Amino acid sequence: MKKILVIDDTDFIREDIATTLQFEGYETMTAEDGLAGIEMAKSERPDLILCDVSMPRMDGFGALEQIRKTDGIRTVPFIFLTAKAEKADMRRGMELGANDYLTKPFTTDELINAVNTQFAKEEDIKEKIGREVGIMVDKLGANISYALPHEFRTPLTGIISSTDMIDMLANDAKNGRGVDYTELESIAHDIRISAERLRHLTENFLVFTQLQSIASKPNDIALLRKLMTEGGILGMVEDIFNMQATDLERTSDLVISVEDSEISMDSKDVYKIIQEVASNALKFSKPGSPITVSGRVDGSTYHLVVNDKGCGIKETDIPNLGVPFFQSDRLSNEQQGAGLGMAIVKKLLEIYNGTITIQSVLNQETTVIVSIPTATPLSERL
Repeated sequence: MKKILVIDDTDFIREDIATTLQFEGYETMTAEDGLAGIEMAKSERPDLILCDVSMPRMDGFGALEQIRKTDGIRTVPFIFLTAKAEKADMRRGMELGANDYLTKPFTTDELINAVNTQFAKEEDIKEKIGREVGIMVDKLGANISYALPHEFRTPLTGIISSTDMIDMLANDAKNGRGVDYTELESIAHDIRISAERLRHLTENFLVFTQLQSIASKPNDIALLRKLMTEGGILGMVEDIFNMQATDLERTSDLVISVEDSEISMDSKDVYKIIQEVASNALKFSKPGSPITVSGRVDGSTYHLVVNDKGCGIKETDIPNLGVPFFQSDRLSNEQQGAGLGMAIVKKLLEIYNGTITIQSVLNQETTVIVSIPTATPLSERL
């Protein structure tokens, strides 16, 4: 039997909703405000949460934000109950991870339809995830069984929620109400971000699979080690870090001082390494904190050093970085990936006879040192 948690500070509304859902065959539980609702959700692990927006002690937005950060309940479908039909409030809720809105007063049919729709969407998402990663989950164990479903679910939920909002705006237009085109642009941006997250996950999985195959073929490795970057490393470092920082409005946080050099590695593989290292530095540090990027040649080795003043890494977790689907302190860090980025970096460096060194102080900083063989000068290759 599906369990539904109803959070509302008005007694008769809370009990009426619970009773209605019970008649529909659902098990229900209630809480009078956001704080009580969070504790109830932690202990009872509901399958769906219906939550009022305006409440004492903690409002619905605060409750949703905490729930999305709490292990075990972070992915529970969440429907807001609000007397306000303002799109700004709805937008804020969607950004925090709400799945739907019900505007008071609502009918019994509207309530039941909203609940049933969310359960139907959840089953659809689970089916999609199962088709894509079911076999993989069985083979790779606990880390992947959490990481990949989470990584697929989050952007899929974002895309579905955004399309729901487009439907709502289309209905407004159909009924002669004005449509805010800046809101449409914002929704399109959210869809693009979610789609990019899915694309990045898919590409990383394919890249890692290819690298696993190459790593077992000495002849392929020998051929790759004869390649070199075209145009040196400086331009790639500046382009990648600035591009990613621009997307996050953090260009002012970057301090880049990189010596140029040709690298004994295919340009696309150098690009991939820099891309993943840059992504981690930006992902796990806060806006306004500096990210320092330096690079220098030492004999026949190029050292790229990236330092961020972010959340840091537990000392016991550092040896596991680079293990596929492993994530350091995943439950505390929301902006996690599937754990494939560092695995790809490590595998690429192994193939090209390079190394990666990670130094970190928890809650203070992390320094990543990528060491790659420099290319043999042209005069020595002739």
